Amino acid sequence: MFNDHLLFVLIIGIGAGIFYYADWVKHISPSFPAVPLMVILLTSAVCFGSIATLLKRPDAVYLIVQEKEMGRYFKKAKWTSGLMQSYIFAIILLASLPMYVAVTSYPYSRFIPLFIMAFILKFWNTYTQFEVAKLDNPDTTWMFFRVILSAISFYILLAFSLLWTIPVVLVLLGSSFYLVLLKAKGKTLRWDYLIEKEESRMNRFYRLVNLFTDVPHLKGTVRRRNYLDFLYRPIPYAKRKTFAYLFSRTFVRTNEYIGLYTRLTAIALLLLIFIQGFYLNMIISLLFIYLTGFQFIPMLKHFDGQMMLQLYPIQDSFRTRSFIHFIRILLVAQALLFGIIGIAQNGTIGGLLIVGVNLAFVVVFSFIYIPFRVKKMYT
Repeated sequence: MFNDHLLFVLIIGIGAGIFYYADWVKHISPSFPAVPLMVILLTSAVCFGSIATLLKRPDAVYLIVQEKEMGRYFKKAKWTSGLMQSYIFAIILLASLPMYVAVTSYPYSRFIPLFIMAFILKFWNTYTQFEVAKLDNPDTTWMFFRVILSAISFYILLAFSLLWTIPVVLVLLGSSFYLVLLKAKGKTLRWDYLIEKEESRMNRFYRLVNLFTDVPHLKGTVRRRNYLDFLYRPIPYAKRKTFAYLFSRTFVRTNEYIGLYTRLTAIALLLLIFIQGFYLNMIISLLFIYLTGFQFIPMLKHFDGQMMLQLYPIQDSFRTRSFIHFIRILLVAQALLFGIIGIAQNGTIGGLLIVGVNLAFVVVFSFIYIPFRVKKMYT
């Protein structure tokens, strides 16, 4: 999936982040809340993630009668899911270890026992998640239960001596899992719930792949959002503006597009607010403008399966022109927003220079790169 220039841009972005992070750790204050921050990140890594059961809708009819015989299959599914998702907390733990050592003065040798305990917590979450799928409110009450218990475990592991915290955590996890087993004893699996979670998991994967190539299996969710109608009301009622209206309305109503744009913009704003430095601000701005534009390119083929649009006499040039103009508006909005933060961080001259570089990048990206990618997509 890391094709074209995306890998190159990610390498530059990760390299700049590592450089800044290493310099920041050297000057970190002992009062910095490293332990609470790591608790939040590690708890999110081990708690949020569904089991890859690979179940489909017909399985609720044909396999439900064989539930007892499928114990071995579900055991493998739990182990596979836990192993596949372990790299997330491993990366978080490895990346945050320098910050943790600098603040707490604990040795680096704590990494291995902490990694083992995080591994155990991940599998405790996976097995508990599967067992509570037999009970009511698995996404509310029992999710809250897993998050709170995981957060408490990580906090005492990170904040205190491992000599006594590891046995305490093991006893806590073992006793809580035993209680969950007693609660779920005699109850059957909720197949509809497992299938719904599996479909949700696959849709998340399809949305990721859809950023790089067309995915026919993707099922997006749509919301009316009438409070955002003002965004596309200025579009004139004309044949040449048909796709301008469609792209704008699709962006507003489809969760995958407006959610992607909102997340990327919010992450970039947070980084720009907390990271000081003219050149770092410029790199972050250009990186996220590029990522936004690159990941919105597959939206051009959003209507390829609509038969009515193929019958309606609209030239393809109208669609391409409207799409490029639509992407340009999104990127210009980001460029100006990032520039405002740049002015606040680096003064008027530095901020205006960031704005100018951002807008120049948007011009090159929208007038040269996007037409090239569009031509490549339809050849």
